[in-house]
Amino acid sequence: MLRLIGALVLVVATVTPATTDGPSPAPIMEALAFRPAGVDPVGLDFVDWAQLKTLHGGTEVSSASPLAERRRLLLAIARSEAAPMPLGLDRLTVWPETWGWDNTDLEWEARVYGTLAVLRFGEHWDAQTFHDALIGLGYRPRPFERGVAYEPDPAAEVPWQARFANIHGLDIHGAAITEPMVRVAVSDDGRTVLLSRHEDPARRLRAGLEADLHDVAASGFGRAASGLGRPLTASLIHGQVACSAETNGWLMGQAREMAASVAPLHRYQALAAGYTRDDPGETAVGRYVFAYAGAEEAREDLGGRRFLIEEGFQYSDDVSRYQDVAFSLTDARVAGSRLLLEVAPVGGEPVHVLRNVQIKPAMFATCGSITGPTPV
Repeated sequence: MLRLIGALVLVVATVTPATTDGPSPAPIMEALAFRPAGVDPVGLDFVDWAQLKTLHGGTEVSSASPLAERRRLLLAIARSEAAPMPLGLDRLTVWPETWGWDNTDLEWEARVYGTLAVLRFGEHWDAQTFHDALIGLGYRPRPFERGVAYEPDPAAEVPWQARFANIHGLDIHGAAITEPMVRVAVSDDGRTVLLSRHEDPARRLRAGLEADLHDVAASGFGRAASGLGRPLTASLIHGQVACSAETNGWLMGQAREMAASVAPLHRYQALAAGYTRDDPGETAVGRYVFAYAGAEEAREDLGGRRFLIEEGFQYSDDVSRYQDVAFSLTDARVAGSRLLLEVAPVGGEPVHVLRNVQIKPAMFATCGSITGPTPV
């Protein structure tokens, strides 16, 4: 009998196809696939709308929902969460009528400031409405292998409140321009939309859709992002932007002396900042992830970065320490070639986590030598 059972198991194992499907990639990794390569150092901002909606009881809310429901959801998110880009409260009354969508239709969104934005819509969304709106406002469709690209008509009048440029830092000319040349590409399934100023949106969309996520994960940005897990929101910054001689030069007084005392810290490829939480009432868990070229560099920097975030100042010695006004360190560790700093934001407010990589310099992110007189 035992031999019979063993034989049956062997037969089943032989004829049943093995599954190679692993866990689905974190949305931030999908978003990173669209980041242009080979350009000037840039960062990427990210918002996981699906998580935020679930967290705040709005899973079924969309642009088709009553305005009061959509406003309640976005106000709840705005009051307790933090995002590196606008949450769309000012578009709730205009965008569904103009474009056929608002932020409540999104699963996630990402942007490379001033360059491009990527929007991933939920399965419920009907892209035909967006297509009709684009055509109605003068956009010319051009099919390509993975979707449709839309070229704007420079002479078309688009209301200021409905400009794509307003929402993703693509407007570099100011409000006086009716509609900067923001081009659009939409994937075949209608769920991925890319907005671009500087390059062919069809080429960038196709490259992102066809990217190997293993390669994305192996990049400096990918290794930093993966250290965040599945963040609600995040900002990723190229190491050359987060850490440079210029940013070191902004350190002043005791803050400069403190940074110099542990210098030189190693240069890193990318810095990721983000946070997670499982319930709106829980304290947000913030995390900073430094992606280095090698594990030894990460290990050698651990003590110095821990010291700077535990003892350092939010900006200079004229401003309170991180632990008094921003966050306290709860864990510092190395995972391979990544250095992770986990923090508890003051009052549980995650805005402190993202804000402190936007303040220059982020004292705990300095690297290289810190020389010369203290700036006056």
